[in-house]
Parts: sequence; structure tokens; C-alpha cells
Amino acid sequence: MKIGVYGSSSPPYPDGTEEKANKIGREIARLGHTVVTGGCGGLPYEAVMGAASEGGWTIAFSPAVDHDAHSSLFHYPVQHFSEMVFIPSDYVHKDDRMVCKKYRNVAAVAAVDVAVIIGGHTGTLNEFTIAYDLGLDIGILEGSGGITEHTIKTYLKDMHEEAGSRVFFDPDPASLVYRIQGWRG
Repeated sequence: MKIGVYGSSSPPYPDGTEEKANKIGREIARLGHTVVTGGCGGLPYEAVMGAASEGGWTIAFSPAVDHDAHSSLFHYPVQHFSEMVFIPSDYVHKDDRMVCKKYRNVAAVAAVDVAVIIGGHTGTLNEFTIAYDLGLDIGILEGSGGITEHTIKTYLKDMHEEAGSRVFFDPDPASLVYRIQGWRG
């Protein structure tokens, strides 16, 4: 199973959140699943490093057209990814970094079976709404800051359209992964 891990790409984070993100990656790998991210640093990358430490498979969906642009233009890491997926080099908006990030978001979320949200802001909210619209099951790491504190709960309360997603909140990384993989595993 491919489990998307989306969240804050830069600090500040609540205390202990980086360790929890790393543990999510380790748990995903221990269960034999793949970690998928948008190729950025921060909390998703902590999950990548956790999965890699357990010998797990990790996939980065990059907003860049190649490795060089991924690291030089976006300043994103390239280590610890088993596979990298880039936007097409002939994409009409390849020179617009913001459009490329949204293209990457859609591609990264469309490639997974379930999603995990850790903290996050606008980009993570975009990934959450894509996952929700696609009917994916979504686990939210409670206490990880950003949109996990109020925004997602408000969105779900105000949402009048059911897409088939099941969304749950859990403060424990291992429990979160166990629950999300148990639904689809």
C-alpha cells in the first residue's frame, strides 16, 4: 500500500512533532508499505528518513522537472528517496513554481491509497482537500500544529458534500499508521 504523508515543510513545529513524523515513517515501513511525499523537507521528510532507516520504500513527487531543479530551484532534499517522480519537461507551466507545486500535489495524492496529515499550512490543506475529494481515508496526527488544530475540523463540520472519505484524528503515530493501514490493508 502507498501511504501519502503530507505536512509542514519547515519549522516551527510543536515539541516532539519531528520525532512523531519519523516514527510514522518507521511504522509504515515496518508494515511493508511505501511512504509517498511531495519531495519537500520538514515533517514529510522526517517520515521519509524514518522509513529509510527501516529499509522501507519511499517515493518523492517533485514539483521540478529533474533532480538538479529539485535541489537547486526548490532546495528540496534528494537523499533517502527510493524513487523520484518529476513533472513533465514539456509541461506548459514548468517555469511557474507555484503551479508546479499544485501539479505535484494532485499527482502525489492521486498516487496513494490513504493519506496522513501532520501539521501543515496552505499546501497541506490543498493535499487534504484533494485526498478528501478523491474519497481517500485520511489520518490526522493530533497535536502536530498547523491545519490539524482547527482548520480541518472546521472544514469537516462545514462540509455538506460527502466524498466517501473517512477522516480520523489520533495523537499517537503508531496507532495512526496501524489504524489507517488497517482500513485498506
